[in-house]
Amino acid sequence: MVQRDYILRMIEELGAALIALRKAIFGGRAAAGEVEDTLRRAAGSAGMDIELARAASVEALPAMVAPTGEVEPARCWVLAEALMTDGVFRLQNGELDPARSSLAKAAALFELVGPGGAFLTGFPEARVRMAEIEELIDGMGTE
Repeated sequence: MVQRDYILRMIEELGAALIALRKAIFGGRAAAGEVEDTLRRAAGSAGMDIELARAASVEALPAMVAPTGEVEPARCWVLAEALMTDGVFRLQNGELDPARSSLAKAAALFELVGPGGAFLTGFPEARVRMAEIEELIDGMGTE
């Protein structure tokens, strides 16, 4: 129980760091190196390499995060937050195709977490994140 509480606290801290980073990206105050370092650390804590997550297809990603079929909601949530942050950063840099890809993958992972959420204190439900992603993708148009 103590180890699970520690892991949840660590994941909550990484999630908070990703949210703060996303705000900095939207505010134009995030350096590329800072973004990449934070994404690597967050994805690594979820047991995934960010480059591998970027390269995987939307269809393959769920099997990669839950190979036995059982989703660990907190880890899945952090990886989804990392991919969402990656998508936002790429969108801000005009990289529309990579942005769409990362955002679609994030939405798929948030869907895996489902309505129960990851039980992380102070974080919105997965459906809220999915709606935010849909809004970002819709705002990109069809270029």
